[in-house]
Amino acid sequence: MSVFDKLETLFNEIDNRYSSIEFEARTKCWSKKEQQYQSKRELNDQAYFLFMFSRLEDRIRIQSTALIIKKQASIQSWRQRAAWDILPSSSNENYPFKKRLALVTQKGASDYNLVSDYYKERNSIAHGGSFTRPISMPTVINQLKRLYRILKA
Repeated sequence: MSVFDKLETLFNEIDNRYSSIEFEARTKCWSKKEQQYQSKRELNDQAYFLFMFSRLEDRIRIQSTALIIKKQASIQSWRQRAAWDILPSSSNENYPFKKRLALVTQKGASDYNLVSDYYKERNSIAHGGSFTRPISMPTVINQLKRLYRILKA
């Protein structure tokens, strides 16, 4: 069971519980309680989104570093290797996320654009905001799981 599967299970347990309480409050016209649980569900969405996206970020960092090291070691001609030699050969070195993303997926393609969109959401939440557009956590979870599997050096 992957970390995404475990997190998805935990997310669903919490979301289903909060959804049930929210629904009960709505049917009993307890608007204050309903709003409290709507808010809890939004925060739960944000927390799990951040946690799951951080796993994808780590995957991209590790895979991009592996690609850089592979290219630095395998290209014989210094003219061809020069571009790779200036890139960080350690996953601990700072290198912009979107540049790392462009090493493991085609820039401008649908997967690149999807991760870029999620990265904007991640930044909004991580810096005190909330989602900038409506999201569906089940859809996001499935996309993050898929991206984690396919983004390789």
